[in-house]
Amino acid sequence: MKRAALAIVCCAALLASAGAAGADPASDRDMATRYLQAAQSGDANAQFYLGALYSAGAGVQRSDEEAFRWFSRATDQGHTHAMLILAGLSAIGRGTPQDSVKAYQWAYIVAYASRVDEFKDGARQLMRVLETRLTPDQVYAAKTDASRWHAAPTARPSTVQPMQSAPAAAPAVANALPQPAAPSPSPQPQSPAKITVDPGPESASPQGAKKSDADKLLDQIPHGPR
Repeated sequence: MKRAALAIVCCAALLASAGAAGADPASDRDMATRYLQAAQSGDANAQFYLGALYSAGAGVQRSDEEAFRWFSRATDQGHTHAMLILAGLSAIGRGTPQDSVKAYQWAYIVAYASRVDEFKDGARQLMRVLETRLTPDQVYAAKTDASRWHAAPTARPSTVQPMQSAPAAAPAVANALPQPAAPSPSPQPQSPAKITVDPGPESASPQGAKKSDADKLLDQIPHGPR
């Protein structure tokens, strides 16, 4: 799937489309309850899928902020799919303030530490986009922060059956990342351009308005969580 890697980058909409496929509300609530129990006990996969449910509004009240919080908890344990979603959410400012440096940091980790080629490709595509919006110093800072990152010591084996079987955890991230090279001095560093913030699925664009870059990315998201 040629578009899949790019789609993963903005998995916010993994997310918005997941609930639309449509199990009944009672089944959704039961599923959300089971994931919540496992997520609260520290299961990284459960935290990831609970984030997807919050973003989709399936079985729980839709909340971009809660989705981001649960994706972050999965990321803390080295869940690289969650990292890739955080990169996309940080790049467009969904559920968190827009932060291109932080987005680049997560994408950089995934690009070098994930064991899933599709995730690595998506992360590298996002990095190329962000590099047009960041100064060399900002890119260097993001790479440096990424190289110092370690998964939380509380990481534990998953007890949740993944929706799609694929290795996701990266417990030894620092050892997998290349050391960032210091940027060449520039007399007039270019200021980063602002990334268009996606207004979210509940905000309607004025008729005839041109779609933002984020909207175009979100249109390519495949249906259903990965």
